[in-house]
Amino acid sequence: MKKFTFKGIIALFFLFAFSQNESFSQTATITPANSVILAGSTQTFTVVTSGLGGDNSNRTFAYTITGPGATIPATPTSIICTSGCNSEDHSFQFPTAGTYTVGVTVTQTQGGSNVASTSTSITVVGIPNAPNLWATSSSGNQVSSFTVTNGLYVNGPTDIFDPFPSTTETTAALGRSDKPTAANGYFYWLPNNYTGNAGLVQVYASNATGGSRTLIGSLDVNGASGSDLGFVRLGMDGNGVGWILAADNSTVFLAKFISNLANPVAITLEDANVALTGGTASTFFNGDICFSGTGALYALANNGSTTQIFIGTPNGSSTTLTKKWDLVSPGGATFNVNVNGVAFDLLGSLYVSTADGLYYINAGKVNGPAGTVECALVKSQTGLQDLASNVFPSTTLLPVKLISFTGTLNGSTTNLNWVTESIQNFSHFEVERSTDGVNFTSIVNKNATGDLSSRATYVYGDNMTSFGANYAVYYRLKMIDLDGKFSYSNIILIRKDGKAITDIRVIPNPLIKGSIATIRFEASERATVNLNVLDMSGRTVLRQQNNVEQGTNSVPLNNFTTLQPGTYILQMNDGVNVQTTKFIIAK
Repeated sequence: MKKFTFKGIIALFFLFAFSQNESFSQTATITPANSVILAGSTQTFTVVTSGLGGDNSNRTFAYTITGPGATIPATPTSIICTSGCNSEDHSFQFPTAGTYTVGVTVTQTQGGSNVASTSTSITVVGIPNAPNLWATSSSGNQVSSFTVTNGLYVNGPTDIFDPFPSTTETTAALGRSDKPTAANGYFYWLPNNYTGNAGLVQVYASNATGGSRTLIGSLDVNGASGSDLGFVRLGMDGNGVGWILAADNSTVFLAKFISNLANPVAITLEDANVALTGGTASTFFNGDICFSGTGALYALANNGSTTQIFIGTPNGSSTTLTKKWDLVSPGGATFNVNVNGVAFDLLGSLYVSTADGLYYINAGKVNGPAGTVECALVKSQTGLQDLASNVFPSTTLLPVKLISFTGTLNGSTTNLNWVTESIQNFSHFEVERSTDGVNFTSIVNKNATGDLSSRATYVYGDNMTSFGANYAVYYRLKMIDLDGKFSYSNIILIRKDGKAITDIRVIPNPLIKGSIATIRFEASERATVNLNVLDMSGRTVLRQQNNVEQGTNSVPLNNFTTLQPGTYILQMNDGVNVQTTKFIIAK
């Protein structure tokens, strides 16, 4: 009979403990997260697993899809993986517009029945039945149409007409009216040359197909100054008024005319010296203007190093434009591209035309009322100049910026908390509740409060006494604008089933930047736990989700090495209770 030494017993103990701990950090992640595609398109999802044990073989990936048209594909769809199963790709086609939830449960069927699950959302948008953007393309030699939606390219540029067919003149600025109708709205444009007069602006017009082209009016914007106008752009508003913003490196001018199809008009000077807040006239070297449905003027300006958006409302000789955002590329770098045009879509987001293509400013990625906004490429295209649309949305550039929406259970009350920033044209919130995560019912309305341009915090307590001892309840916010348009927040789940997380420790603590962090805690039973790391200002800097086992768990904190030295709060939420602990990252 073989004898075991004391050291051998200790070694076997740690080997056993390690083998048991292997299942404690069973995780699955699915990408992409919150993607947007066109109806009829196919999206490939990648699922990556860790901690399932076994030999990375004989795993079942069971997908479920809920939402409009969720019977395509039939769910659940099970994929059997026989080898190399740490990662699996699968594609689904989404023929019907709507928002879907794609979930996957991964089961390790060899070496133990370990399970991990995760989910993501995908927005499927319908394809517009007609063009909705117009551009001067071919370096200003054509007026062309584009079809786009939600920052997705459908088709274009499709040439409509040459604005100067009998000359070598090209087009500098373009506007599109919704008069007499949106489908038959007239085009208005400016030429690149000003016939020898540095301040002369000439306006041409045509119908929707390029017919009835004619010069309808002109104005010497800067009068006796004689300075060259380095910046001259045109935009139409929802009332059929044409606006011309011009600059000569020291002064910004604003002129207007009341459109009358392709008939002559009087162009008048609105403001001979537009006031600028947060910027200078020298910024207006490249760019464009467009209008919201509330009459606000959005001016895109670039001086060769930075690109900015100014906002203001024409107010006679007292017009002021205020710098609101600096444009950045995905990743945060300065968006320094030769910008030529800007136009709204019906959803209140902006498209930008540049020397190298068409870009999209996502309304959901505005960082604060005076911060930055991301501008991402939609379609590579050379030769684009000005841009126009004939929609004038009342809600623009994220009227409600939802910073966070969270909930915790305290006794028999669900405490909901949400934080907003930069509210514009907003009516109220509706808190909605569901017992299945699909069918929601409004339970209370909350009006906007405080300074609508600043950050605001809202709370609501929902009495759960009538739900009994155990339940799972879903919540979301419906955010409603003054014009009746609305959007939804993320969905949160509050669960009461006895789960509890205790004795949380971050090991080691303090941590050395660049080292590996482990979270150790006790769980009363199996659970799915959300882990959030917050800085001392309350901003969430890391998120992850783990399936945990009853007993002692050791979970690695992923992406920890991206955090800077300082003090942080670790927040763990098992759907019932929220537990927190502090930890320090040393230099």
